[in-house]
Amino acid sequence: MTFGDVLYFVGFHVEYTAVRVGRGTAFWLRELARALVQLLAVVLRPPVRAAADFRAALIHPHRLVGLLLPLAAGAALVFYVRTTLAQPFVLRVEVGGQTVGYLPGEQAFEAARADVQARISGAADWDIQPEYTLVWGAGVQTMTERETADAILRAAGGDITEGTAVYIDGTLRYITTEGDHLRRCLYAVRQLWQTEGVQTDFVHPLRLVDGIYPAVAVTPYGTLLDALRDSRLLQVKVTRYETVTKELPFETQTVEDADLDFGKTETVQAGQSGSEQVTSEIVTVDGAVVSCQAVDVQLLQAPVPEIIHRGTRLKSGMIGKLGTGSFLWPVPGYSGISRWANLPYGHRGVDITAPYGTPIYAADAGTVIAAQWHNHPTASWGYYVEIDHGNGYKTLYGHMSSFVVQTGQTVTKGQLIGYVGATGTATGNHCHFEMYYNNALISARNVFPDI
Repeated sequence: MTFGDVLYFVGFHVEYTAVRVGRGTAFWLRELARALVQLLAVVLRPPVRAAADFRAALIHPHRLVGLLLPLAAGAALVFYVRTTLAQPFVLRVEVGGQTVGYLPGEQAFEAARADVQARISGAADWDIQPEYTLVWGAGVQTMTERETADAILRAAGGDITEGTAVYIDGTLRYITTEGDHLRRCLYAVRQLWQTEGVQTDFVHPLRLVDGIYPAVAVTPYGTLLDALRDSRLLQVKVTRYETVTKELPFETQTVEDADLDFGKTETVQAGQSGSEQVTSEIVTVDGAVVSCQAVDVQLLQAPVPEIIHRGTRLKSGMIGKLGTGSFLWPVPGYSGISRWANLPYGHRGVDITAPYGTPIYAADAGTVIAAQWHNHPTASWGYYVEIDHGNGYKTLYGHMSSFVVQTGQTVTKGQLIGYVGATGTATGNHCHFEMYYNNALISARNVFPDI
């Protein structure tokens, strides 16, 4: 195939492809235009037809009536619905067929009826059953629930009187005709505890409501006061608020420092106490405090922690190992030895010389099996501590000036257990240190050969 044939072949296929794409594009454009025309015809058909009908109605007036009647009916329906819904409905309350008043809704009626039943609870022969009817409320003046209850009792026809109901904890308990006297009495009781800046109230909330009540349900005033006192219903609750500034103690943070000798401590940051302002709500009943709780806390100054570095660096030879046991020299930093153990029949342990009060640490973790005074007439350890390390090993620390652990306590390796002293049979300050394996004494010199 020559180069000209190749050019002809490529040109032919490019032209063929371009023709096919052009024809396809033209086809889909025609289809889209046809679809848009059809859609437009569907959308515009109703208004076009309505315009044609309206134009025909203008030419022939009798057709105009047929178009306007549906519109007028629709407008009238909308007006009627909106006007009807805008009219207020009320309940006409009746007793024995007599209208006593109007209420805005069923909830108010139920509340008024419950009020009536509470008022006549002390009159056994009273039976009042109010009813209601739903009526148009245009121009009608509605009453409150209490006014309606008064009107219902007036319409009932029984022996009624104006009085004051005493509600205790939300329940009607008494009715009196001496409401003003009772109010002055209750005010005087509360005033006994009233001071500036406090809130007073009765422990059992008292509410007095004036109204119409059955005369037979009235309690004599003196009897009412006696009942309130005897039932401890006149206890006064006083609520006051007290604001104080409290100190916030600082905490101590201990950080292990490998650059500091074991047992040594260094304070790198001094602690500083903070402060906060606490507002407490204090409630008393007849003078006795019944509750005190914080209701607001404002931080004034945050405490600054004390940071102490505790040394962990040990001198050469103060970590020993024997078999499976790894031990710490009990008085780190002090390697003076007055005498080693002379086993099996001589001196039982090693005497480590150190100043009075030098800390003594547990050689390994374990359980304290003794922390007490050693009673022995000629060879007393004085105050001593013995630790069972749980792997066959035990250690004993004697002649302490004091110890800071107790029997049964679990200790960790390097934990402070006491202080160097000269208690018991001793001629100077030192720590008598004994080691056991399977209850047999071993020499610490075998564990700490480099001391």
